[in-house]
Amino acid sequence: MHTSKVSKRLASGKRLGPLAALLSLTGCAPAPSIVLFGAAFPDWLLCTGAGVAGMILLHVVSVRRKKTQWLQPAAVVYPCVTALIAMLTWLLVFPH
Repeated sequence: MHTSKVSKRLASGKRLGPLAALLSLTGCAPAPSIVLFGAAFPDWLLCTGAGVAGMILLHVVSVRRKKTQWLQPAAVVYPCVTALIAMLTWLLVFPH
């Protein structure tokens, strides 16, 4: 009796295996991208560009106002602020 239960479970697993594999592929989707001037750019690339541009703007403003000491140590603060601006751009511009 015990052997027949095990064989039934294995037989049902053989039938459900391909179905489970098929259902696991349903989450696949094309990469998020934007068509700009006829070329597809990934979203992360545009967000990174916005982060770099935002950091450059922040640097120029801080130099003109003589507040560069607020952005010290520069080797730590500049990449972190660039990443922050890029992630905020992702959240605000690209609703997913």
